Amino acid sequence: MGLSSYVELRLLPRQARVRGIAATETTTLNYIQSRGRDMVADRNKTEVKTFQQQILEAEQKIEKAISQLFDRDAILKKVCEEIQSQMGFDFAGISLVFPEKDTIEAVQGTGIAAKWAGGVKHYLAKDPDLRDIQADIVQTCRTEIISGWDKRFDDGIYDEYRHEDLVRVLTPILLIRDQSGKVSEDWFEYCQWEVLREEKKEEGQHAVIEMRLPEEVDIEVIGTLETGYKDSKKSIKAAQAIALAKLLGKQALKIRQGLLLHVLEIIVDQARDIVGAESATLHFLWDLEQNRYIYEVSSASVSQHLLKGCWPRKEGLRQQAIREARPKFIPDPFQDDDQLTLKDLNPIVFEAGFKAMAAFPLIDQQEGVLSIYFQTEHQFTKNEISWVELFANRVVGVIRQVRTYEQMGERTRQLAALHSVAQSLSQVPEKGHLLRLIAGKTLNILAADVVSIFEYTQTEKIFLPEPYIAGRLKAKPEMDTNITKHETPDLLVKHQKNIYAARVVEEAIFKNSSFTKRESIESTAAVLLRVDEETVGVMFISYRRHHCFSDEEKQFIETLASSAASALKNQQWLQTLSDIDRDIITTLDQEKLLNLIMQQAVQITAADLGLLYLLNPISQELLVKTDYPKNLPLDEKFKQIKMQEGITGWVATRRESKLVNDVQADQHYKRCFANVRSELCVPLLDKDRYVLGVLNVESYQAGAFDLRHQKMLEALANQAVIAIQNVETKEKLVATEKVATLSEMASTLMHRMNNSIGAIRVWSQDILDEDIQSSKTIAKDILSKADEILNDIKRLGSWGDVQLQPVELHKTFDLAVTKVSLPPHITTKINIPNDLPKVSAGKSQLRDVFYNLLQNAIEAMPNGGTLSVDSKTVELEGRCWVELIVRDNGVGIAEDNQEQIFQADYSTKSTNRVMRGFGLWWTQAYVQRLGGWLKVESKLGKGAHFTVILPAN
Repeated sequence: MGLSSYVELRLLPRQARVRGIAATETTTLNYIQSRGRDMVADRNKTEVKTFQQQILEAEQKIEKAISQLFDRDAILKKVCEEIQSQMGFDFAGISLVFPEKDTIEAVQGTGIAAKWAGGVKHYLAKDPDLRDIQADIVQTCRTEIISGWDKRFDDGIYDEYRHEDLVRVLTPILLIRDQSGKVSEDWFEYCQWEVLREEKKEEGQHAVIEMRLPEEVDIEVIGTLETGYKDSKKSIKAAQAIALAKLLGKQALKIRQGLLLHVLEIIVDQARDIVGAESATLHFLWDLEQNRYIYEVSSASVSQHLLKGCWPRKEGLRQQAIREARPKFIPDPFQDDDQLTLKDLNPIVFEAGFKAMAAFPLIDQQEGVLSIYFQTEHQFTKNEISWVELFANRVVGVIRQVRTYEQMGERTRQLAALHSVAQSLSQVPEKGHLLRLIAGKTLNILAADVVSIFEYTQTEKIFLPEPYIAGRLKAKPEMDTNITKHETPDLLVKHQKNIYAARVVEEAIFKNSSFTKRESIESTAAVLLRVDEETVGVMFISYRRHHCFSDEEKQFIETLASSAASALKNQQWLQTLSDIDRDIITTLDQEKLLNLIMQQAVQITAADLGLLYLLNPISQELLVKTDYPKNLPLDEKFKQIKMQEGITGWVATRRESKLVNDVQADQHYKRCFANVRSELCVPLLDKDRYVLGVLNVESYQAGAFDLRHQKMLEALANQAVIAIQNVETKEKLVATEKVATLSEMASTLMHRMNNSIGAIRVWSQDILDEDIQSSKTIAKDILSKADEILNDIKRLGSWGDVQLQPVELHKTFDLAVTKVSLPPHITTKINIPNDLPKVSAGKSQLRDVFYNLLQNAIEAMPNGGTLSVDSKTVELEGRCWVELIVRDNGVGIAEDNQEQIFQADYSTKSTNRVMRGFGLWWTQAYVQRLGGWLKVESKLGKGAHFTVILPAN
């Protein structure tokens, strides 16, 4: 037939910048010119010119329709403004139906409705129980007035935009076609309206209005309108809603101009007019799942019933044209065809009275067919077929161009929605709200049916309880909050790759998923929520219909997942700080606080293990205070390390953090655990940058940490310092309170004992006056003890009131020595330099501190021994301190008792001293009050060392 050539035409509408490409079967425009010469041979120049003029006019009309589609946003906004103005409402929003995805999407709005435009998309579910309110309006064609909650609402959107404050009308945007397929412009004038329900309750208003139209008309819903007041206390009457529906009926004709459907209708009408046919149809974009064409368009003269019953059949003429990728027509002038053949190939067309038809394939990435029909006898000529074929191929380019524009618009809306989500997530709402926000936004942007999010802790390899599910469920979830091994979330984490399953039955991780079976899930995107190499959660985006994930959609999902993961990580971090802050305020248990900080340090950095060292101010060694996980297999020699030893010692000495991506390449590294590859170490520094300890985390993976982890660990180190100092401050406060309490008790005791002891003194004096020698000795002892008791109690009573002053240590200690009774079997070695710096203390109170330590050492050596005292200055963290050590080689103190000896009223001695059990308790309390330490080191049978460290004055 001479139709084996190929041509490429570029279409550039006047008001468009997007290029479309139309292709036939030729490679050069020269073909058109040569075909034109052939046509001149077959027809006269007038006929050729007529065809050319008709195609040019057709292209101009199509170009105008395309420009209107490109102006859709402006058209919709103007419609919203006019409706809002004429009806006196506060806002108006338009959602459009997108047939390719079978979804309805909010695309334009004024007032508060502008906020959710572009970010809300729902599937047009067939099941009423699974439909959103917008989808329900599309499916039922009803108008509804609603204020308050309705189960069809999306709870995330409802809460985010405070829909509880709104009263609104939701009504469908309709195109009504008569039997000939022509769009009615005044259907609302003859439409009958029936109010099915109208009620106003305390929780809100609800009315349902249904329209009554003749059965022979065809109803097409192209979208919905949502409008109303921002004050839910206002009322909208049914009459207002009906008036709105009528006004929208007029506006629907404007909205129609911004749809791809309108462009296709113009194409069909022009195809019919070019060849003078009675009718034309266009079928485009075959849906394999629903076994139908998504777009079915006819010229106004074709009955809609004929169009719906006239799909391209498998063996029909149109399907032959698609399969053979060339025009097919009946009758064919080159074959012996008659009307009987048309009856065989397309009986519906034949029975409708058509005598001839031609089918032109629209072959692009998606298939379609353009058909023309004649109700009179018609013989197709080669020229006629060539011109229509040329037009059909230009149609392919136009459709491609328009669909590209539609896809670009969808992508733009998605990117805008993604930006909005990122902004929302950056505010880091509360934990439950964050999961709800992520799931809800994902559900609405992607028009998914169900979105599930599970939070995960990589270091523990466990899922946190209370996952969040957005979307409507067929059944109440029977979800155990504890995700076990071999369940779908756990399998995804182990798989360590995102899965985009168009058919979940073909993916192994969904094989035993009761959720996908119960909810009839057909397609799912299973996505890891990761920050760097750390998995903080998993998300499942599920569809009950078949859904193929394009590369662009995958990229979009992964960008969204990245933002969600970062938000989750940030929230975990803030929650960590909040938990620690709360415990710092509410507990004095330093061990509990440091255990929590160590655990959070490992988890927040996704490390494998961690150690927290505290500096011993006396030995200047770093001692392991806590580890995580607990009971790590740490060699004894690493539980106590010297300054500058290993990376930990280096950090303590240098007072700066160190991030080591490969420990084997670091000269300071000392191997404490096998298989460690990375280490992150930060110092615990007080406000004066004095080292209190070191926080250390390690990983079995090289390069596991970065500067973000370092900043987090430094913040936790600061929390640890606050925890340590807070406990120390509270201990000092307790010590001060102890002293004050003792003073108060001593004053009360002294008041009560004065009379009794005074009487004892009188009796003792009477005995002395009797001049009986044996009695006088006893009386003198009684009088001496009574004076000693009164003086001790008086001294205790003054402890809480004394003012600190510079005190010379050697003189104060000498006073304490004169007070003790040193047995002859105990030798002393006292070495206290005279030039030691003074310390701030109460002179008599410090003397009592030393007295208690001396007396304690003497009583620990009942069989004799050596009492040694040494003192010197020491420099700790750049500050000058005075250290005094009292040593004995007596019975020693059992390890279990070394903490108890500083408790009130605890003693291992059987002495009759009045202050039994109070000595070491108040001694430690007073030293702490002065800002110092009192430490004991002892082994049973080896004696004891008591060390006092006080800040130099």
